[in-house]
Amino acid sequence: MIEDMEGLYSASCQAMRRSLIRELLKLTRREGIISFAGGLPDPSTFPIDELVHISKEVLEKQGRLSLQYGPTEGDPRLREELSRWMAKDGISAGVDNILVTSGSQQGLDLVGRIFLDPGDPIIVELPTYMGGLTAFRSYRPEILGVPLDDEGMRTDLLEQVLEGLRRQGRRPKFIYVVPDFQNPSGITMSRARREHLLDLAARYRTLIVEDSPYRELRFEGEAPPPLYALDRDGRVIYLSTFSKTIAPGLRIAWVAAHEEIISRFVTAKQSMDLCSPALTQAIAAEFCARGYLSARIPRMIELYRSKRDVMLESLEAEMPEGVSWTRPEGGLFLWVRLPEGLDTEAMLPKAIEEEGVAYVVGSGFYADGSGKNTMRLTFCYPSPEEIREGIRRLARLIRRHL
Repeated sequence: MIEDMEGLYSASCQAMRRSLIRELLKLTRREGIISFAGGLPDPSTFPIDELVHISKEVLEKQGRLSLQYGPTEGDPRLREELSRWMAKDGISAGVDNILVTSGSQQGLDLVGRIFLDPGDPIIVELPTYMGGLTAFRSYRPEILGVPLDDEGMRTDLLEQVLEGLRRQGRRPKFIYVVPDFQNPSGITMSRARREHLLDLAARYRTLIVEDSPYRELRFEGEAPPPLYALDRDGRVIYLSTFSKTIAPGLRIAWVAAHEEIISRFVTAKQSMDLCSPALTQAIAAEFCARGYLSARIPRMIELYRSKRDVMLESLEAEMPEGVSWTRPEGGLFLWVRLPEGLDTEAMLPKAIEEEGVAYVVGSGFYADGSGKNTMRLTFCYPSPEEIREGIRRLARLIRRHL
C-alpha cells in the first residue's frame, strides 16, 4: 500500500466522480431486484445471428486489416455508411466531418478535452444527462443550468443566462442538450425551441453540443429535424451511437462536426486510444451496408413502445395522488416527480432493501444539486411483468413516505 498519496493526485483527478448509475448497477445485480435504473437495452433486441455471420466473414475476408491498428478518424467505409445513415434526417456530413469514437462517452470527454479550461462556463439542461456532467466536470468548468418544460430547454431563460454572461464579459464554451427523448426526462425539444437555440448560439457566439443516442426510437408523433440539420454556421457538434440500435458491446459511436473541430478531436483522440477497435468498426460497417440497421428498428420501436405503455398504465393505476410523470413519445426513459419534501436519495436504500426495486435518484441529473424529489425510470430492460410488479413496489414505498 502506497503511503502519503495526499498531494499526488491532480486537481482534475480529484474533481472526477464515479457514475452514480454505474455504481447502482452493481447493487441491482442481486437476485430479486427489479431495476428501473440503468438504461440497458433489452437483450432480445441484440442481432446475435447477424453479428455471428458478419464477424466470421469479416475475419475470413478482412482479417489482416480488421485485426490491425486503424486510422484515428475511423474506418473509411463505416464513415461512409454513417454519412448515408444521417442523411435520412437531413444531416449533410461527409466522411471528413465524422469521427468514430469508442462509445458516446468518449465523444463527450473529447468535447471537454478540446474546449474546457478550469472555470469556463458551459450551459446544460436542468435536468441533464448524468454522463455528460461526469465527463465535463473532469475539466472543472462552471456549469450553469437552464430548466426544461414540455418543449425542452426554456430558451427564454437561456437568453437571460447568456445575456448575464455577456455583461460579465464572458461567453459559454458550449450549450449541451439532448433534444430527442431527453435523458433523463424523455422530453423532446420542439422545432421552435431548436430554431431559437440556434439563433441564440449565433448571437452570443457559442457552440451547441447535440447528444442524440435515442432519436431512432420514436414511437409516435413527428420528429423535428436535428439541430445539426438546421445549423448553417457550423456551430453544432452532433453525437450519436449504435449502443441503442445495434448493441452497446460494439462500443461504436461517432461525432459529426465542422472539419476544423474534427481535426482537433482527432489530435486529442490520438493521445487517448490511438484509434477505436478496427474489428467492431468493420462489423458495424457491414451491418449497415446490408440494410440490417434500418430493417430492425421498427421491431425495436414496437417492443419499447409496448413496454412504455405498460409502465404508463401501471403508474396511472398504482401511484398515489401528488405524483406526476412524463409521457415520452420515444426513447428509453420517463421522469417521475414526487411531492415536495420527499427525498428520492434517502428513499433509495429502503427501495432496494425493503421493496427490491431500484431507480436513479433525480438529483444526480441536476448540475446544481436540486431535484431531490425526482427519479428516473427506464422501461427498456425489465419485462412487462417486472414493470407492473416494480411499479407496485415503488408506489408502496412512496405511500409509506407520504
